[in-house]
Formats: sequence, C-alpha cells, structure tokens
Amino acid sequence: ALPQPAPPGSPGCSASHSAAGRHGAATLAAHSEASSADGWRGGSGQRWLLQPAQSAAQSAAALLASAALLLGSASPGYAENELADLAQGQFKSELIDPQCFAKSCKLQTKACAENGDCMKGLTCAAKCMGDTQCTVGCFAKFGNPVLDDVLSCTIEDQSCLKIAIVAPGADGPLDAPLPPKPLVAVTPQQMAGKWYKVMGWNSNYDCYDCQRNSFRPAARQQAMAIAADGSAVDVDVEYSLPRQRAGMPQDFHAQLHEKLVFDTTPGSHRTAHTEGKMFGLTFWENWYVIGANDRGEDAFRIVYYTGKTLQNKYEGAFVYARKPDLPASAMPHIYSIARQAGLEPTSFCAIDNRCYAAPAATAGET
Repeated sequence: ALPQPAPPGSPGCSASHSAAGRHGAATLAAHSEASSADGWRGGSGQRWLLQPAQSAAQSAAALLASAALLLGSASPGYAENELADLAQGQFKSELIDPQCFAKSCKLQTKACAENGDCMKGLTCAAKCMGDTQCTVGCFAKFGNPVLDDVLSCTIEDQSCLKIAIVAPGADGPLDAPLPPKPLVAVTPQQMAGKWYKVMGWNSNYDCYDCQRNSFRPAARQQAMAIAADGSAVDVDVEYSLPRQRAGMPQDFHAQLHEKLVFDTTPGSHRTAHTEGKMFGLTFWENWYVIGANDRGEDAFRIVYYTGKTLQNKYEGAFVYARKPDLPASAMPHIYSIARQAGLEPTSFCAIDNRCYAAPAATAGET
C-alpha cells in the first residue's frame, strides 16, 4: 500500500496552518533567504519566497505605525521612537507617508478606523513580525472588505506604505519560470466544470478546507479583451478558513473570482496564467499542468504554480479530482508523477472536503 498524504488536521496541513500564504501575508514576508539564484525556493513546499528579516521587520513596523495613524493616536515621532524595538532597530520612517493616508486614501482610512475588525487585523498582522502562519491567522480572524480596501489603497494604489519589493505585472509565456517536468497538453474544454482540490503541497496555502474550483468559458467580450495570447476561462474559487469569534470556532467561507488564460504562444513555459486579488492585494500566477489521468483511471490533474505579489514570490502544487475525495485508483500514478517533478507526495496534505459530502437521508426519505 502507498503511504498516504498527511490527513486533514495533521501538523502543517490543517486549515489553521494553511491559509493565505499567497495573499493573506502579502504585506509581511516571513524570515528566510531564497535558496537559488533566481529567487525561487525549490522542494520545500513553502509557498512564500520569504524576505530577509530586516525587510520583514520594516514592513511589520510600517503596518503597526499605520494602524496607530488610523487610530489618530500616532505621530511620525511615535512611529520612530516607540516602534524601533518592534522593528528590531530597522524601522525607517520613510516607509510611511502619513499625508497619503489623510488625502489619497481618506475614505478607506476613515472606514478602517471606524471598523473594529479592520483595525484589529492590521495591528494583529503587524505584530506577527513577518510570520506567515501568524499573519494568515490574523486575516482569517479579522479579514473583511474594509480591510481589503485599505490594504489595496495604501499599499498598491497610492503607496502610502512603501513596502513593495517586486515589480508589478505578469510574466510572459517565454520568461515565466520553467516547469519541474514537461507539461501535459490540456485544453480549456477539458478543464470545464467542477474540480476539487484533494491534495496540496504547500501547507501555507494549498491545504485549505473545502476547496472547489469551477471552470466556465469567459464572457465573449471579456475573453476578447483579456486573451490576446490565449483562451480565457472564468474560475470561481471556493475555500474555508477557521475563525475564532467570542471564543467559539467558526468557519469563514470565502470565494474569489479569477480569469485564467490558457497560453497559445509556441514554446510557452506554462499552461496558463492568471491575475486576481485576495485580501485586497493583486497576485499574478503561472499554472503548469504536469500530470493527468490515463484512460480508465479516476479523473485528476496535477498543477504546479509559481506566482508573485508586490511583496514576494511563491510556488506550490495541488491535485484536482472530479470528486471531493482522493481518486483511489489513480494514487500510484499521482505519486509517480509527483516524484518525477521532484515533489514528494507523502509530504502533501489530504484536503478536507467533507463539507461537500451529500447529506444523509433522514428517516422516512427514499
């Protein structure tokens, strides 16, 4: 029998450890060094390319200072004097433009200052000092549209917080990172319909509970505008995060929408690319379909991805199936493909999709 992926709830793979690697911690990268010249970490399953501690400390202090500014209780002097210890002596006042909050992002700033969850989320994330899982927990607990709006305005739109270190914009089909193994040919039509993520490689993002992606053709006008270099599809993304409120555990059911464009450029390094927003911050991703079922096997696809935000770069991988459970008949094939790509399948998590199980019939029902 094959060793199985880590079950739901195991260390590193439960929803509480999995959340927004990609975006929930987008403003705060954790402390680590890149392990290769091009800035990509390989083989570790860690989704974030993590900034050095100095940059993370500066970003954290900038966020905490911005929280104080939103509350109206801070001055630049406060930021410099009182936050120096938090930032490990690395805080720089030029990271924050207080006037920008008051002028360019006035409406978003006011809304956040008046919203308890927004303020708590901002302060909570700053105090994490760049720890991805901690920051993700903050956004899972306090994230809401008001927090999304203030992050989007102050970081991306107006640069009130000057913590971006990566140039914006998508990779091109010929300059995207190379896949870990040759691509498998796949068309938008073959991906149409509902797919469940059943295994995930990166515990910071790929192991959410209740993950279902629905693919459908993009509206004609949108497809023509977006897909000059490929065929566009709409993807509806569903997942769940744990959330504590008043000491009681709850599930935070989230949805987001992406446009996925399948590349048609000859020699493209990737299968498709996408752009979207999560927690108010933009991400750009390259998708690589590196495995698919043989005839007679339960349907599956193995997708590896690389991506970036304005703060960092990341990678991950997951297995799609047509049903919420692991495709038992195809597991030996899935393990083989993963290992060919340098991904150890026993380090993947098994995603908990029990929320999609058919409800049991009640007594007397047929």
